Amino acid sequence: MMTALALASEPPNPLPSLPVWLELAAMTVNCFFGARLARVRGIPVAGTLIAGIFVGLGGGIFRDMMLNLDPTAIAVWYYIPAGLFAGLIAGLLPKKLAGFDTPLLALNAFVLGLLVTIGAQKALSYDAPIVSAMFLGVITASFGGFLADTMEGQQATIAKQAHWVLSALMTGSAVFVLLSVSTNFIIAEIAGVATVLVLRFFSQYRDWPSPFWPGQRPEKRSST
Repeated sequence: MMTALALASEPPNPLPSLPVWLELAAMTVNCFFGARLARVRGIPVAGTLIAGIFVGLGGGIFRDMMLNLDPTAIAVWYYIPAGLFAGLIAGLLPKKLAGFDTPLLALNAFVLGLLVTIGAQKALSYDAPIVSAMFLGVITASFGGFLADTMEGQQATIAKQAHWVLSALMTGSAVFVLLSVSTNFIIAEIAGVATVLVLRFFSQYRDWPSPFWPGQRPEKRSST
């Protein structure tokens, strides 16, 4: 149960997890991508830095709040400075370097896969139900981007009829959680990250639209 136990430093159901440095790296790289997109959209300096923080750390902060925890990215001193540094680097790069070429697209997909599994595993360690853990995995990887898109006056990427973004995160989170509770963490981690990576990468590389309802026409897709 997610009660006062969740406020303790140790989770009530300790589970294997990725190293802290890898979680920090994934969030920092996501800060870079968020700030870079804001820079390309013409957002000023302060807004670009905040957008990076939102994208990289916002999902994890919201996940921890939903688990009734002190947000790690707020309580631990180095998360926000790392995110701001990544945002600064992203903002200083020439604007013409805007595209997601193959290596950057693959890196972005890989980082999103890591964040999905990190979020879902933390939820499981605090005794969240299976479906809730899947949901919080998706939230960890996507909620910050939703905040940044809203701040920048854009339609949220996860709500667009675009390439597989939200669909990839949902599928990867489900794969991870189901395998995590039925097999072991390593298998679940590899499968969950690989699912997000493959769906996210190839949906954009092959120009697949997001799944849509019968009779619904895909909207014109946009990278921003």
